[in-house]
Amino acid sequence: MEIQFFDTTEPLRFQRILIYPYPDLRRLWVRMWLTPQLDKHPNIELRVLNPDGTENNSMYLLTQAEPKVNNTLHLRNPVPGQTYRVVAEMTLGLGPNAELVERREFDLVLEFRDPEAGEPGFGFGLEEPSQEDEEPS
Repeated sequence: MEIQFFDTTEPLRFQRILIYPYPDLRRLWVRMWLTPQLDKHPNIELRVLNPDGTENNSMYLLTQAEPKVNNTLHLRNPVPGQTYRVVAEMTLGLGPNAELVERREFDLVLEFRDPEAGEPGFGFGLEEPSQEDEEPS
């Protein structure tokens, strides 16, 4: 008898992305959930664009093996109350031959929201709450 730990019928994708600005509004707590895959290790790029569309900061994770990502992203010259654009891309492979698997975009208003008080964060897939959510420290 073989036990399956991965659902091989579900495609590789972002399941959820959740972002909370820290109280200092200079850092963002980032949590991403990916479809678990046994033999696919995607690259993840997360970019935060300023209100004028220029890039503020980004993070790039190569060959992500874990289905959960928990990280902090620092902002340059943050402007409280402004709306920033978040772009998340998942690719397979490297260089010019990299295959785009998924691209998601959403707005983030730079304001503190308290996860301990149940205030909503920014992202998508948030209507599917997870028992594994953790508050930023």
